[in-house]
Amino acid sequence: MAIFKQNQIEEITAVIEKIEKELKPNCEIGAREKLILRTILKTNKIEKAVKFFPCKREYSDTIVSHFVNEKGLIKNRFSSNTQTCIFLLF
Repeated sequence: MAIFKQNQIEEITAVIEKIEKELKPNCEIGAREKLILRTILKTNKIEKAVKFFPCKREYSDTIVSHFVNEKGLIKNRFSSNTQTCIFLLF
């Protein structure tokens, strides 16, 4: 796992708090660019609601891992590494 400085930890914590406010049962989490994810969902005819949270690329893997390992969320199959948005799929 990456080593972060204090200000980076504060930024990560702020994003995690925003995501926790929007959590619902049976939602999936991942990291992907907005336009690409919307295109993938449309192509695969998946009509679930999606909520995006901006973050820095270097933080996306850490944030997704936190929710998968600590909160027990399912990592979405469309998730990718080092992306600028975290998404929740309801």
